[in-house]
Amino acid sequence: MKHSTQKSIQRLSIAILIIGGLTLAYTYVQMISQLWLNNFITPMTWNPDIKGWQTFILAARFVGITLLFVMCCIFLYRINQGLKDGELFPKSNISLIRWAALVAALLAFVHSNYDAVVKGESALMLDSNTILIPLIVLLFAGLYKMAYLAAKDSKLAI
Repeated sequence: MKHSTQKSIQRLSIAILIIGGLTLAYTYVQMISQLWLNNFITPMTWNPDIKGWQTFILAARFVGITLLFVMCCIFLYRINQGLKDGELFPKSNISLIRWAALVAALLAFVHSNYDAVVKGESALMLDSNTILIPLIVLLFAGLYKMAYLAAKDSKLAI
């Protein structure tokens, strides 16, 4: 692969990590302000009847967004490492994308219930994104696997 293409992918990876890091920091600030700074954003209203549910949704959002960012970092690291080694599509990223689909399902579920939890309402919501987003991510995992197999096949043909 050309050196200029590798540099472009490295720069794009850095930009993705910066934007992802800023999004992660914003989410942390938003959650902290909702929990402890009542005058900053819509404050958290604790409902004693659903306190366990509220805690679960808050923890799932925190862990899910962090895990998705870490998976993105691992994915980009493997891509850049693979390019240095001459491998366009590292096989280990296939399972990583599949795990990201599971995390995306959790985050879509949390996102659909987050506003109700912050307001202290006892409501369980399930929207189409909870199913659609993980299916799209799984589609990309399948496409990535096909690209890996095609790259492997073309390497064998040479």
